[in-house]
Amino acid sequence: MDPSDEFGHDPNVQQTRTYFARMEALDAGVIERSGITRLDPKLRPARAMRFRLFEAACSRAAGLGVRLDENRVFDLFEICQDRAFRHWGLEVAGLAQPEDPDLLSLVREVLK
Repeated sequence: MDPSDEFGHDPNVQQTRTYFARMEALDAGVIERSGITRLDPKLRPARAMRFRLFEAACSRAAGLGVRLDENRVFDLFEICQDRAFRHWGLEVAGLAQPEDPDLLSLVREVLK
């Protein structure tokens, strides 16, 4: 951690950094397992769509009072990744879809 990083000791910042690191690891794992080349021109728009879906679904969940603990947040991220990648024609391998009907419903709603 950079010694000039005043926010690095803030627990909220640490948690956010941990979340983003885990999301990056999920992303890298899916790409590697699926055999998607990092040079594939569909990868950038698929990733952008994934984050738009994820943000919209998180906002919708908050509006509905759906609690998203750490496990459910990453389940939701994986659902959004799967949907976005498939939408852009990138076949996703080895991604076990969570069977959480609330999360699936949230993603379906934001896809409308």
